[in-house]
Amino acid sequence: MTPVAIFVRVSSKRQDYQRQINELMAIADQREYQVVRVFKEVGSATKRKKADRPELLQMMELACSGEIRKLLVSEVSRLGRKASETLFLLEQLSELGVSIYAKNCGMESLTEAGEPTPGAAYVFAIQAVQASEEVRFLSNRIKSGLAEAKRRNPNLKVGRPKGSFKPEKQLLEENSQAVLLLRQGKSIRATAELASASIPKVQKIKKALNL
Repeated sequence: MTPVAIFVRVSSKRQDYQRQINELMAIADQREYQVVRVFKEVGSATKRKKADRPELLQMMELACSGEIRKLLVSEVSRLGRKASETLFLLEQLSELGVSIYAKNCGMESLTEAGEPTPGAAYVFAIQAVQASEEVRFLSNRIKSGLAEAKRRNPNLKVGRPKGSFKPEKQLLEENSQAVLLLRQGKSIRATAELASASIPKVQKIKKALNL
């Protein structure tokens, strides 16, 4: 059996990564892969250095030791939200002979012979850039909105008062998957199910996005 690892990530402790695990375990069972380890990371990958991501480092150690031949992820953005870092990581794994399988597009980075899969690098690169641009777009939009609000009301206090609700920026950053689904036109109920979030939370996210 082919030894594989599963890597899942959610942006906050309030999110549940079990759906990702269940779906990837089902694929491993269907293809008769041997799951050696499931790596579970919690936290935004945009502001964290590689050294601050122990699960990612342990996964790379497993790849370097030759204990796994494939890495299963729901999408390449689970590995990181910065395009440059994600693409470098994909290149490293490919050089180690570890094929990355992304469920959302049903593609692998390497063939069974260990050669680059035609078109896979192109698709993965586009997805990595899209995920990175989504984060940048949301950040710029929030900053622009805050600046405009401050311009209209110079006395406006920007920030999170003690005991208040999370600011929109933090809400959107911690729920990037729900943000992406909503911007793709998914319904509130469908987004809540796919992103493993509550309907009230998705409603707040949609309101914050002005959709």
